[in-house]
Amino acid sequence: MLLKEWVKENKTCFSQSDLQFLLKEVFSRNKQNLFGEDIILDSRNASFLNKIKSSYLKGMPIGYLLKKEEFFGLEFMVNPSVLIPRPDTEVITEKAIRIIKNNNLINTLDLCCGAANIAISISKSFDGKVKVTASDVNLKALKVARSNVKRHKVKVRIVKSDLFNTLRKSKFDIIISNPPYLKNSEIKGSLKYEPRQALAAGKDGLCFLKKILKSAHKHLNENGFLVIEAGYNQKSPLNAILEKTGKYEIIEWIKDYGGNFRGVILKKG
Repeated sequence: MLLKEWVKENKTCFSQSDLQFLLKEVFSRNKQNLFGEDIILDSRNASFLNKIKSSYLKGMPIGYLLKKEEFFGLEFMVNPSVLIPRPDTEVITEKAIRIIKNNNLINTLDLCCGAANIAISISKSFDGKVKVTASDVNLKALKVARSNVKRHKVKVRIVKSDLFNTLRKSKFDIIISNPPYLKNSEIKGSLKYEPRQALAAGKDGLCFLKKILKSAHKHLNENGFLVIEAGYNQKSPLNAILEKTGKYEIIEWIKDYGGNFRGVILKKG
């Protein structure tokens, strides 16, 4: 059987990007047109692809099935202990990198780091010249983070902390966070396979956003920045929280690749 025949039969089972990622990983090819080449699909690879398809159709994310995911042009190890990095978070990371560059910032914190994809992407973007700390409360997530730091050969300090609990005496020039921000009721479908601790934020999805905004200014240097990812429908409640907090200047409301609200850039007031 040719690979392109298998693809024709099964392409509707996958998203286009997941299918491309799967084939690239199986056949270790980066640029070739795997969809059109006359590649012979041997029984071993056919069995593997069909096994992946079976689990994928049940809702298991492709990242967990392949034990890796791409983010910001880099490859990260993932497992069910960490949230799978997503393109929406690339927008947040890109904004943070621009702020760091334009303001010559040094001390950086990736709060609720998970796989440390934000921290590592920032460190590599500045060739290690920026001091990066990555923190998370989950020990299993931190194990994945350490593996990714070692894999990418970057200097990122890994800290176990329940938000700012362990970082009480630390201050940063910029804090970036992709915290849990989903309502409990929104965790369904493929999200059920991902760590609930990294997703669930109470009945309104605002639990951790409120906590971060209440405390982050205490851990920012003068004129420091806070960049937070949030849900597409959370701009209004987030704005209400900011007005009540009164500790930040809103620099920019962030939109993702689809034009939806995705987060906010704040400056310590």
